[in-house]
Amino acid sequence: MKKKIIFLTILFLTVRLFADKSRFYENGKVIDTLYVDSKEGLRVRDFPSLKSNRLCGLPHRLSVKVVAIGNEETIDGITAPWVEILIPRYEWHGYNHEFGWVFGGYLSNKKPAFLPKQWTGSDFRCFLSKCNWIEDSDSSHREILCFEESGDFKRHIEEMGAGGFGTWKPDFKNKSVTARSSFVMAGDDDNTPAYNTETFKIENIEEFSISINGQRYISDCRCGVLGNEENFKDFDKTGSQFNTSIRGFMFVFYSSESIFDSIYREKASWLKDSFIRFGVYNSLNEDYIKSYHDYWNPIMAEHQKKADKM
Repeated sequence: MKKKIIFLTILFLTVRLFADKSRFYENGKVIDTLYVDSKEGLRVRDFPSLKSNRLCGLPHRLSVKVVAIGNEETIDGITAPWVEILIPRYEWHGYNHEFGWVFGGYLSNKKPAFLPKQWTGSDFRCFLSKCNWIEDSDSSHREILCFEESGDFKRHIEEMGAGGFGTWKPDFKNKSVTARSSFVMAGDDDNTPAYNTETFKIENIEEFSISINGQRYISDCRCGVLGNEENFKDFDKTGSQFNTSIRGFMFVFYSSESIFDSIYREKASWLKDSFIRFGVYNSLNEDYIKSYHDYWNPIMAEHQKKADKM
């Protein structure tokens, strides 16, 4: 009887170990992308240890580019390997690849459901600040609203050189935003703008669209600025301005293959090399995914060798 119990215990532990490891591999190879599965977000560290330095944070449901699989550890009662990832492009401190480590227990191979009915006030704020919102219309002067995570508020009119700047505060209970801002025209240096307070009613919340005061707004994915990366290097040595300008749409491209594929096919295929270098995954495009694997497979193999020696 004792031998049977020992055998079952070993079998259970073996199955558990395999189950924990298997979801990080596909057809014998390290899986390309996984999703953050933690409502509190996930810390990226410079070494596979809780004692290492925090590099940045990843929001719930964001896809991440996997680079290598490290050693296992048990954290919060979960046994899983540490996973080396490509840090999202908008978190880099320069123009070259930056990598970090996350605990694999909070990664999933399936994207967690989008559940706004279960949100808290913090979730509401994070959702509004994840990207810029552009008016969904055929007008050449569409309004663009930016609720920044810092609390800053920006409002632009497309192709007019006009904008508002101020602060914003969300009201989760009433699903609204109060913004206090001034509105100025480009070049109007002699004018002292007055500050106005207005309320935006937020309705019809979907993953990449919302209704603001009855008008539909969608995630702003104008990505032409990526073509100016080399020019930015001349005056933006740390990449901070470049990162700020691409944060919104890069978040969307990391989060939605379908939106990225649509934008890519329609007007952004000339940026193919940049997107691949930034780790944007697109299995919906056969030509793209082949080039993606050609680029990343050698890098992943090299990083896995280093991870195996840790």
